[in-house]
Amino acid sequence: MDPQQKVIDLKAELVRIKAKLSASSDSDIKEALQFKIEALTDQMMAAVKEVEDADEAAKLVSSETVEEISPYELEKDIRLARAHIAGDRKPAAREILARLEKAAPNNVDVLELKADMLLANKDVKNALPLLKKAHEVAPDNIMVEKKLAEVALRASTLGSIDDQLRSGLSSSMIASGDLKASATAATVYSVFIPGAGHIFVGMNTKGFVYLFIWLGSLIPLAWMVHLKLDAIHAVNGTLRDFSPSMPIIALFFVAAMDYFVALFECAALGKAPGGGKRRVIEHPKPPVDLPF
Repeated sequence: MDPQQKVIDLKAELVRIKAKLSASSDSDIKEALQFKIEALTDQMMAAVKEVEDADEAAKLVSSETVEEISPYELEKDIRLARAHIAGDRKPAAREILARLEKAAPNNVDVLELKADMLLANKDVKNALPLLKKAHEVAPDNIMVEKKLAEVALRASTLGSIDDQLRSGLSSSMIASGDLKASATAATVYSVFIPGAGHIFVGMNTKGFVYLFIWLGSLIPLAWMVHLKLDAIHAVNGTLRDFSPSMPIIALFFVAAMDYFVALFECAALGKAPGGGKRRVIEHPKPPVDLPF
């Protein structure tokens, strides 16, 4: 029941009971009516307090509501917040942003500023929906459209460490320690099996090529050496009589070159981007499923 309506009903009941009390002459009935009046009075006082509390809460909410901000003040606060972000004064920028969100939550500049705050914290995934909303609010804003495309591209390229190693992304998206740790593991795998390290970091095609070349040269090499040793043993010869033929030398050279090239490539994955010759990378294609 509405608190105000409850107060009205209790007042009407009190008036009725008091009228009945004044018209009664029986002492027992008067005593019972007086008890009823006291109980109704307590209930009415509680209902009145409930109404007053509700009014006080409504006044408090109204007092906390920020008045509409002028365009000049909005632009000034946004510039100040961007200066705080650029100067790595994020608490001050967050304070300004919180005030602007109350005053103009759907303003395109406020939405873009909030996205910039998230991007400063490398939170690309949560910044993307804000920029999409800003683009819906102002579809003709070229700067928002450009930033949305850039952030969408970054979000599409975020993945596991192996994916970033495969695409050759810089260490700005992944920690250098993680990159070197994966390169170290790949190098260890390549020590035992050429190509296994490339497969570990996601370079499947190159890894299988190294593996097939190594096996394709090692297996015939082992078979030729075995036949050569059998022939020497058949004539009661010794290992000193073993003289490698040209096919054996060629297969040994191919297997050794394949082994060391695969090993050194995996070891080079953990080097800093500025050291040595940079790898040619294929840049990801921009997204084509955006609404502009």
